[in-house]
Amino acid sequence: MIGKSTLALLLMLSLAHTYASETGLPARLQVALSADTYPYMFTNADGEVAGLAVDYWREVGRQENIQIDFIAADWPDTLKLLQQGDVQLHGAMASTPERSAMFKLTELNIEAFSNIYVMRDLTGVNSLTDLQPFVIGVVENTGHLAALKQQLPQGNFMYFPNITALYQAALDGKVAAFTGLDRLPTQDPRYEELNRKFPLFRRIALRKMELVYAVLPANKQLAQQLAEATARLNRSFLDELERRWLGVPAEQDTLLLGVSIDNQPYMHVSLQGEAQGLFVDMWQHWSEQTGTKIAFVPDTSFNNLSNLQKGRIDVVVAFPDNKGLPDNLQDAHQLYSFNSEFFSPTKLQLKQLDDTTTGKVGVFENAPYVAELQIRYPQLEFVRYRSLNEMLDASLSEELLGFFGASATMPMRLQQLNVWDSFNRLESSSVSSPLYSLVRADKPELAEHIRQGFTALKLDTLIQAEQRWITDKSQYYFSTFRDKVPLSFKETDWLNNHSKLRVGMLSDWAPMEFVDEDGNPAGVTVDMFNLLSKRMNIDFDISVYSQFDVMLADLQQKKLDLIANVSQREDRKSYAVFSDEFWSIQWAALSRGDAATVVSTADLNGKRVAIYKDYQLAKHLNDAYPQIDVKPVADLRRGLDLLLQHEVDFVIDSVEAASEMLRQTGYMYLRVQVLDDLPSYPSLIAVRNDYQPLLEILNKGLRSIGQAERQQLYQKWFSFQITQGINKAQFNRMMWQIGGAALALLTFFVIWNLSLRKEVRLRRQAEQKMRFMATHDDLTQLPNRGLIKERIEQALLQHARHNEILALLFIDLDGFKEVNDLYGHDVGDELLLKLALILKDAVRKSDTVARFGGDEFVVLLTGLLSREDAAIVAEKMLHQLSQPVTLSVGEVKIGASIGIAVYPDDGTDSAKLLKVADSLMYRVKQQGKNQYCFSRSVFS
Repeated sequence: MIGKSTLALLLMLSLAHTYASETGLPARLQVALSADTYPYMFTNADGEVAGLAVDYWREVGRQENIQIDFIAADWPDTLKLLQQGDVQLHGAMASTPERSAMFKLTELNIEAFSNIYVMRDLTGVNSLTDLQPFVIGVVENTGHLAALKQQLPQGNFMYFPNITALYQAALDGKVAAFTGLDRLPTQDPRYEELNRKFPLFRRIALRKMELVYAVLPANKQLAQQLAEATARLNRSFLDELERRWLGVPAEQDTLLLGVSIDNQPYMHVSLQGEAQGLFVDMWQHWSEQTGTKIAFVPDTSFNNLSNLQKGRIDVVVAFPDNKGLPDNLQDAHQLYSFNSEFFSPTKLQLKQLDDTTTGKVGVFENAPYVAELQIRYPQLEFVRYRSLNEMLDASLSEELLGFFGASATMPMRLQQLNVWDSFNRLESSSVSSPLYSLVRADKPELAEHIRQGFTALKLDTLIQAEQRWITDKSQYYFSTFRDKVPLSFKETDWLNNHSKLRVGMLSDWAPMEFVDEDGNPAGVTVDMFNLLSKRMNIDFDISVYSQFDVMLADLQQKKLDLIANVSQREDRKSYAVFSDEFWSIQWAALSRGDAATVVSTADLNGKRVAIYKDYQLAKHLNDAYPQIDVKPVADLRRGLDLLLQHEVDFVIDSVEAASEMLRQTGYMYLRVQVLDDLPSYPSLIAVRNDYQPLLEILNKGLRSIGQAERQQLYQKWFSFQITQGINKAQFNRMMWQIGGAALALLTFFVIWNLSLRKEVRLRRQAEQKMRFMATHDDLTQLPNRGLIKERIEQALLQHARHNEILALLFIDLDGFKEVNDLYGHDVGDELLLKLALILKDAVRKSDTVARFGGDEFVVLLTGLLSREDAAIVAEKMLHQLSQPVTLSVGEVKIGASIGIAVYPDDGTDSAKLLKVADSLMYRVKQQGKNQYCFSRSVFS
């Protein structure tokens, strides 16, 4: 309700004389806003108005140089304020026919949605119609209601007077879903619990809202002036407004990454709402590599695509290669490539697909491999589906012969839906598809940042991430690179249509490129292309040039297809595209032996310095060091000749080229000094600009040549020896001296090595003993509290990858305290030792029994098929623990209370599972002891 002071203020404002601004608008505008319609308009913790509509009208006021006064009230009262003329406009509302009849409405040009928030654990609900049997909460008299009744006329609705009551009902479990706007209110004290139980990625779009502001119909002039003013708002401002208030909350300078749900092991969301999977790990490595903060936004693939278009996220983590992408999106980097296979209903007994097979086959709507399938199976008709459930229904009803789905993902999905036994997989039908990370087309710098970051990641890092999540070796991608680079159907087809690729290289730039004594091309470049040829089945035809500029001209005229060891310069971008970096040029200064020591490039000031004219450094050296007298030369040999003739003081070239020249007669007495302060220039492969597909293929090939292999190439071509003449007597005397010293050194080494081995063995034994003592209980020798937590975390990682179940049994002994008090601690220790053996005998060797403290034990059961497996073990333990135990003082009887927590139902980390199991154990004690209990079952 509106207070008297507020009404008085409104009356004063309405009676005050206001003057028009330059645009004709009043100098002050009174705007009514709802106090509890998050995120559009609300009152924050400090009692101030905030939200999208507030920022919107503040920007209008700033742009038009007018004062905006906000009047916040309960939603029904805001409409009354406008109807009574106490304010000039209502700042934001959803357009409805009733409101359109009452007010003059104008769009805010903000894209907003009315949504249904669905409980996380509500399985099988993927569309609005799936909610038919469940109770849906909705606030009375809101814009959601009409759309909800129209789309779900037989729905089971529960009505609430306000949003506060609705949220409480949702948390109390009275409704399975509820209506809401684009975001839940972060300022609500129940936000964390609400967001956990009703996460964003489970929401279902109800309808697109037409978000408008309203004035009274009689105030036509003001309506026209406001329409003109709001039309002047910059689109980039509106995009930022949508991102800030309708996107996902995140820290500043954080990149928001859209992650597709239900695509494990590639990407999914844990029960705790955390993104996980191979692609998540890859992006986390990228974040560490680039120093860029990231946050994952789980949602469906199509919602991610829509959110990227709107600018509410920055990147779609992975999306199939699809030519039907919206115009304002582009691929930034090929993240991965996955296999898809054909799944057919078992009852059809279909053994294979071939070019004579007829019928209909299902594919996902964004499947990129349909063109390839149509070539393989010309008699089949391919039908696109948005959801897996639709394809399954059509397949099981025999409308389809089956469907294509991701080989690594589909078995898990079918098992979750309890239909795995109803389908056969035809492995001979495998088809490969690339996955790309997507960005908006107006963000080319971000696309390049992403590409460079992933290019810098070591292949070994990606292989380790892949092998952590992908258990089937036949589905590996990165792990195959060093044997055979995986190419897509389009890439293979392109290479088949370009059977021989013409490569240009220099004849006298050793050790990178040169012609050997037999007249054959040799050097690092040749070895690199030989590796690429072997791993990608490409035929490279090498042409040798004596002059670099002639070779470059032939590339420009498309007489060559590619050239290695080229710098990316602006003048070359008109006719060439450039690969990822293969190696970097490190610079060295060559001088005569009597030249002064060069510590930095600045020491070359005032000196005459020769450098190869086509190096990028030759163009820019004087920019940084204007006092150096730069002498461009046609090649390194010409520079060295000028050096020997005292016409220049130094020659700058790559360390590799300088090292090679020192092997040749006439240059052996030159001095080489590395210049660390000069920028290193990446050495790239230049590809003719109409061969863009070749660029992507070569980048894959370069990635397959790991750091170790590159080092081997360098060592092969850069290793050399410089020998000088010595007489035979000197040689023999030197060899005897070396031999004697070697014998003495060998004797010392043998004795020292034996002593060292003994010391290492003793130290290792001591370390093993200390490790055991630190991780095991002194009395029972069972793992202690720290070790069981470590094993639980390791088991959780393994079970998450394999989608398996594990259980934790928290055991507290009943009657132990009485025995301990009656007979003393020695007998109590004797009893604990016997009970430890009983517990160990009740489980498999792969399971773990730990003493948690006192008379409490924790048992970790792994690789379970169902929770009933844990119940069987608990019953076995209870039976064995109920038998009399013979001790030195006679027989005693005890029992046990067991609480059982199950992964993933009760938690996804050790702390949560232990807490649940512990609380269940206490529940057992309160219910009579000597029993076990699950979180969702009755006692045994």
